Amino acid sequence: MVLTTNSVNGNGEEQSSPLKLMKITLLRNTRIDGEFVAAGKTAEVNDRDGKYLIANGIATEPKNSKAKKDKATKDLETR
Repeated sequence: MVLTTNSVNGNGEEQSSPLKLMKITLLRNTRIDGEFVAAGKTAEVNDRDGKYLIANGIATEPKNSKAKKDKATKDLETR
């Protein structure tokens, strides 16, 4: 007896949801995906890992992304 599952892709293929990526700034030296990343550098990681690193005090959200949002809002307010 063989159990197969038909999905949208057919032939029993499974499809995982796409990973969302986020940028983080590291507060201390860390290995990400097996590669060394120095403190102060910005790295792009999947959303789940990024939230974990931020919650544990290893990383923060980059300052540049917030500044760009503030600038865009400021332009709208002055118009």
